[in-house]
Amino acid sequence: MSPLAHISFKKWWLILPGALIFLLVLVVGYVYLCPQAMEERTRRLVVQSLAERFGSDVELKVLQIKVLPFINVTGEGLTLRYHGRKDVPPLIQMGKFSFTTSLWGLSRPVKHIALLRVQNMLINIPPRETNSDNGQSPHHSPPEIYSPSHIVVDRVICDETNIFILPKVPGKVPLDWDLHNLVLTSAGAGKPLTFYGNLTNGKPKGEIETHGLIGPWNEDDPGGTPVWGQYKFTDADLGPLPGIAGILSSNGTYTGVLSELQVDGQTDTPDFSLDKVGRPVPLHTDFSATVDGTNGDTYLHPVNATLNRSLIIAEGSVVRVSGKKGHLISIDASVPNGRIQDFLGLAINSDKPMMTGPVKIKAKLTIPPGQERAIEKIIVDGQFGVDDAKWSSSALREKLESFSRHALGKPDDVDTGSAVSDLNGSFLLQDGVFHFRHLTFRVEGAAVDLTGTYALRKGVLDLAGHLRLQAKLSQTTTGSKSFFLKAFDPFFETDGFGTVLPIRITGTRENPVFGVTLFHKTFDKHLGDDKHKL
Repeated sequence: MSPLAHISFKKWWLILPGALIFLLVLVVGYVYLCPQAMEERTRRLVVQSLAERFGSDVELKVLQIKVLPFINVTGEGLTLRYHGRKDVPPLIQMGKFSFTTSLWGLSRPVKHIALLRVQNMLINIPPRETNSDNGQSPHHSPPEIYSPSHIVVDRVICDETNIFILPKVPGKVPLDWDLHNLVLTSAGAGKPLTFYGNLTNGKPKGEIETHGLIGPWNEDDPGGTPVWGQYKFTDADLGPLPGIAGILSSNGTYTGVLSELQVDGQTDTPDFSLDKVGRPVPLHTDFSATVDGTNGDTYLHPVNATLNRSLIIAEGSVVRVSGKKGHLISIDASVPNGRIQDFLGLAINSDKPMMTGPVKIKAKLTIPPGQERAIEKIIVDGQFGVDDAKWSSSALREKLESFSRHALGKPDDVDTGSAVSDLNGSFLLQDGVFHFRHLTFRVEGAAVDLTGTYALRKGVLDLAGHLRLQAKLSQTTTGSKSFFLKAFDPFFETDGFGTVLPIRITGTRENPVFGVTLFHKTFDKHLGDDKHKL
């Protein structure tokens, strides 16, 4: 190397650090001397990108930028009005947002933000737009290309987010989803966002963990934005709901669009009960439902519920009622082959079921909105049948066997008679009272048909009907009583039965009173006495 080249290299080695320092001073000076220019450029970038992406008019009240070692951007009061409409709440409102980037990140054709933090975000999903009242023509979605203002955000963390699905009918309360710790992750432009977060459920109160995919965003119809996810709902206390109790857990999946979701899942309530009436009974359901996101109305497709060991097949709806607080629940249910003891456990507080046996039930259940307890407002119109029922009380079984022997005309034959019975009925449960249109009870040799009422909460009975015996009246007893009753046999023989007696049952479920009406007078006997002593 020549001496001249050596000298020139040394000079450049000495000059270079000073040149770099001078250049850095110029950059820093420009940044600090022209903050308004940078803020204005960033403001235009944010506003234009959001306006194009969401088809909305964008307002941004505050934007602040700090630099070195990175560019820190903080904004407040960000509002997006869908298609410029002012007849509905803003599409998106952010209380505060912030992100960190670099000069290189903001200078690239596609601006890149690694992490965006958002506080207090409100999202209002409008109903499907027909004619806008503000007279402005709706915007149209731009083609899926990278515009000069296009921004890609890798990750969004939202501390508090409320999503309101606005109803189609003005004046109705919007459906509200209260999300905490919502995290959105981008897979690229035009692709769905991955999300996970926690959702607060109002009734029953509890936290729902959820994750899934949402998008791409449908600018022309935000409610038509596709969504798929899974959820897990645990330890939800049913106690605050009027009239029922238990701890519910549920998990499942949902898919569809924001305004209409298909939900499939299952629930478990190991201690479900009708509050202050019966005893806890395990309840499990496998369900499929369609949820109208604009009002929260839910339409149940065939749901399989298992109450203890009895299968219940149901379908119906849970819908809001205009002007009233709560929902109207309408369900058609059937029990093709259940156990009567599983249902009696809900209605009777006893360690041992009073009756066991196979049961078939078909009913329409209605629960109107209101603050009354479930047992007081529930309406059930149905019919049931219990074949080969067996009674748990040994004393009652003995009396039924004795009753059966007398009805057969063999009061002294201990080898005859049976306590096994059949029970069938058609009823309407309303205001906590069973109204029996007909109720039949059969044992070998005898049949009882009744109509009347049974108050579920207090257990008060008021039933009247007929007792039909295979034997004649005189054959139901022995000795002198049988002899004297022979004179009355013709008066009570009818319809092919040896004896038909008008009867009435009153009292309570713990202490029922059996009465026989003869000559316009009722002779009562407690069931604790011998039934054949009429």
